Amino acid sequence: MKTRFALKDATDDVHRELDDRLSRLDLSDAADYARFLKIQARAVPAVEGALASAGLDQMVAGWSNARRTRAIESDLAALGEPMPSPANAPEISGVGDLLGTAYVLEGSRLGGRVLRQKVADGLPVSFLSRSEESDPWLTVVAALDRLLYSDSLLGEAKDGARRCFALFLNVAKEAGV
Repeated sequence: MKTRFALKDATDDVHRELDDRLSRLDLSDAADYARFLKIQARAVPAVEGALASAGLDQMVAGWSNARRTRAIESDLAALGEPMPSPANAPEISGVGDLLGTAYVLEGSRLGGRVLRQKVADGLPVSFLSRSEESDPWLTVVAALDRLLYSDSLLGEAKDGARRCFALFLNVAKEAGV
């Protein structure tokens, strides 16, 4: 089984719960869209910072160029909203944990492309738009398959992915979603 599918199976419940919560927001409504961006703005920078500190750049070429914190800041500024403080960064230890966390963050980029279609015309969509500069998903998937070669490492990745989803879920709950 491909590693990403094992991670998908291991996180399906918490991923579904997060999607269910976020789907309560009407992204065609400016206020709901701002709430969505604020949730992302609390979680994404925290996770990106933790991944950078743990060395994801060494495993995923070009990842540092694909960080999305600035895109969130730009979209919130265009809506006249301040950037909220980030959530507490997850502690990442080990290759499995690092790649499981990266799987969630970069997988959310794919989901963003779907969500982009729900945003009303005229609202800023830098965060949900595909970057022409870098899209590290395929490199993350390749790293998963190359570096998660044992059951132990895969277990660490599953735990890291679940913790990352839980971070996003907790931020959504704190936002009342």
